[in-house]
Amino acid sequence: MSAQEPVDVDALVDALYAGPLEEFVAARDAAAKRVAASGDRLGAARVKRLTKPTVAAWVANRVAREHPDDVAALAAIGDELRAATQDRDRGRIKGLDRLRRERTDALVHAVRAAGEVDGRPVSDAVLDRLAETLTAAVMDADAAAVVRAGRLSRALQHVGFGIVDEGGDPADVVRMRAAVPEAEGAAPAPADAAPAGEAPAEDDELAAADELAAAEREASEAAAEVDRLEARRDDAERRLREAEEAAAERARELARLEEELERLIARRAAAREEADGARSAQDAARAALAAVEDELDQAEERATAARRRRREARRRSS
Repeated sequence: MSAQEPVDVDALVDALYAGPLEEFVAARDAAAKRVAASGDRLGAARVKRLTKPTVAAWVANRVAREHPDDVAALAAIGDELRAATQDRDRGRIKGLDRLRRERTDALVHAVRAAGEVDGRPVSDAVLDRLAETLTAAVMDADAAAVVRAGRLSRALQHVGFGIVDEGGDPADVVRMRAAVPEAEGAAPAPADAAPAGEAPAEDDELAAADELAAAEREASEAAAEVDRLEARRDDAERRLREAEEAAAERARELARLEEELERLIARRAAAREEADGARSAQDAARAALAAVEDELDQAEERATAARRRRREARRRSS
């Protein structure tokens, strides 16, 4: 079977990192097969060993692709900071560092305000890693080139001795930079990167690629586990927010009912006083009625006696 037409491996890789995170592995395997079918064994091996990005790296890649000018501006601040540091210009360093924080915060805030990236919720932990990655792009020129390329598998962090990934392992950003095309306007690749046309022998490179692929698969499995745990954490955070909102609503309802209960208790106390007063008035009226009835009975007895005496007096006078 003859090989197919040559495939633009860089374009395929870009499409992989620009695509949905959950489709990365299937898309990568399909792309590797396509490159292999074209006869490019080295390119196929290169694609096959690409590691699925963590959620934080995927978000950083999307930010780099959707806000290329802002990320380029951050990289330019890094160049100016290094120049100011070399000149020991403290005022300039202070101003640039403030500008770095402002622009980094603005990018992170844009993602936070959206609440999601391509339909995937973004947690506070991922936003923190995004800020760390953008800061690394300012502090290190190689990290800047890698971040701008939008092909991160792990988020980056600048520490005192250099750049590490989100797991705390050293990140070889020099090698990573050599593997990505230079962004427009970026500084040239470091001189120790392998010049074009001086690649190692194909068999040696394939052997090294196989060894690296095994390590990358292990890292990919670990990253997938991190993704699963992050998804579980995001779900737990969502359920916690819902529970907190429900609890707050119940608390408001309870406060309203307790206020209503207090009002009803006060009304009951007043009604009891009124009822006691009414019973007292009733008892007084009943006593007054009994007294009047006694007087009436006595008056009737006197009237009866008077009528009897009148009859007797008439009888004697007749």
